[in-house]
Amino acid sequence: MRLIVPAIAASFLFTAFPALADAIDGEWCNDIGQQMEIKGPTITIPSGTTLKGNYDRHAFSYLVPADEPNAGATISMVLLSEDTMHLKHGQNAAVEVWNRCKFLGA
Repeated sequence: MRLIVPAIAASFLFTAFPALADAIDGEWCNDIGQQMEIKGPTITIPSGTTLKGNYDRHAFSYLVPADEPNAGATISMVLLSEDTMHLKHGQNAAVEVWNRCKFLGA
C-alpha cells in the first residue's frame, strides 16, 4: 500500500501537463533557408506576412494572400514528429519536408 500511493501521485504528475512539443506551434525551416512561425491560429509565412489560418494541434492550413505568389492556393501542413512536418501547396502538390529551426545556443 505504501508504494501504490506514490505511484498514483507520480502518474498524475506526468498527465497533468501536456507535452508542448506535441504540437505544430513553433518555428519551422526548410532546406532552402525559408522560415515560418506558427502560434495557435496565427502564422508568419516565409515572406514575413502574418495571417490567421485553420489551426489544429497537429495540423495547420491557410489560403495564400492576394499579394503573394500562388494567391488563393491552400497551404496545408501536418505534424509528423516533434521536429518534422509535411507541407503541401495545394491538394495534388509534392510534399515538402520542414523541420524545427535549430539556432546556435538553443
